[in-house]
Amino acid sequence: MKTIRSLLLTAAVLVPTAAALPIVASAQVRPAQSQSQFAPAQLPAFTEPQNVPADLARLDAALNGTASFSGRFAQYGADGSYATGTIELQRPGKVRFEYDDPNPLLIISDGVTLAYHDRALDTTDRVPLSATPLNYFLKENIRLQDDTEVVALQKLPTEWRMSARDGSGNLDGTITMVFEPQTLALKQWIISDEFGGQTTVQLSDLRYNERVDPRRFILRDADRRDRRRR
Repeated sequence: MKTIRSLLLTAAVLVPTAAALPIVASAQVRPAQSQSQFAPAQLPAFTEPQNVPADLARLDAALNGTASFSGRFAQYGADGSYATGTIELQRPGKVRFEYDDPNPLLIISDGVTLAYHDRALDTTDRVPLSATPLNYFLKENIRLQDDTEVVALQKLPTEWRMSARDGSGNLDGTITMVFEPQTLALKQWIISDEFGGQTTVQLSDLRYNERVDPRRFILRDADRRDRRRR
């Protein structure tokens, strides 16, 4: 599934080219998306260009101040697909995306390797975390201005929108990260690939800086057995 593969590689900052994967059928009803998915084209890329360095420093501080969170996500694919699940994150290096039935996908980073597991087929693909854009977001010290090429920062009454791409030029596409304007809590990201497609991930019911069981970031046989029992 292209949208899920894109999430594996781009959940945090940037989007590389991703091979298409088989689409997993879903019985979920696709609700309307938030209006914040639509880029405010009438605004300039930088609404307050004189404040960009200070504003990026504030975003860095907000992201670096998040040691962990857990909650729900909803994913709207460029191909019209819709999926939901749970997300658990522990910086540095660890994240778990577990999709709701009937989607069999489980994505886990243990801090070194990113594993993409299809629990229906019992197959797993692994890539080094350092070779994926997730590494930017999961690193111990996030520095958006140094680690990415920031192409837009729009400050709206209801949200801040920061768009970036890979500063090295090795990865294609951009991501727009959407933040609450008061707390600067991350609430959504929008991945735009090089073909013009967009994948939107909305976060909800987040609990911050609580202890997360470290075993949740290890792909174990128990994950496979749990799926077979369903």
